[in-house]
Amino acid sequence: MAIEAPLVIAFIGVIIATAVLFTVTFINTQEALGWASAIRTYNPPIINGTVYCPGGSLINPYLNATGLYKCGPCLAYIHPNATLTLTCPR
Repeated sequence: MAIEAPLVIAFIGVIIATAVLFTVTFINTQEALGWASAIRTYNPPIINGTVYCPGGSLINPYLNATGLYKCGPCLAYIHPNATLTLTCPR
């Protein structure tokens, strides 16, 4: 009976530590899912044909050369005929 008491206390400690670990993992997962859904719904503002990207960069067919530009999580493509296509994750 003398050896059973420390084993029971150790077993209860393992159960409590496991519960705390699962709780912390759940909270971190919810935070990551929140960030992912925030990125998923992001669309940069477009005013008068100019895309205003995070960090202060501007993408405009008349200011930038033809090509592909990164704008936050989105991609902006300037076609050779000076049209702009913006693709964001969904």
